[in-house]
Amino acid sequence: MTFDQLYRQYYVQIFKFCYRFAGDQELAGDLTQDTFLKLHLRMKNSNEIIDNPKAWLYRVAGNNCLNSIKKRTRRTEIDNDIPIENIELKNPESILLDLEMKQLLQQSLEQLSPENHALVLMYSDGLSYAEMAEATGIPLNSIGKTLWRSIEKLANVVKKYEHGQKRTIS
Repeated sequence: MTFDQLYRQYYVQIFKFCYRFAGDQELAGDLTQDTFLKLHLRMKNSNEIIDNPKAWLYRVAGNNCLNSIKKRTRRTEIDNDIPIENIELKNPESILLDLEMKQLLQQSLEQLSPENHALVLMYSDGLSYAEMAEATGIPLNSIGKTLWRSIEKLANVVKKYEHGQKRTIS
């Protein structure tokens, strides 16, 4: 595939991945741009064919996100993006509970190790176990268990929230 084809096919997915990881639209755009710049340079300067470009892009984007976390001193929160049509259909209490749950899940994801955070986001983007293994460097036979443990931690946070208990990953 050409660079243009890969860009058109994967730009939106990589941007969304970076946005959910970084929590900031401008930073996600920069991280996505850097990911595709690295792809362009690799394709231009190397005759080597990238066997699985989707996994390669997620690996580079994930590394870019991890590096940005190390550089930043504080995390930014994801913008409140409730569509207006939903506001009209819900009562204020329901809206607040939805917002609180969204913030709780974002905070819970941030409490996971950066690698597990990336893994959960890749899973939610529909990557196969093989693609996740290639993108993260985690052995294929460990992906399922690692992912399961991360999702279980998130589920426990939600259960505790629903029962009014402490809201941190343990």
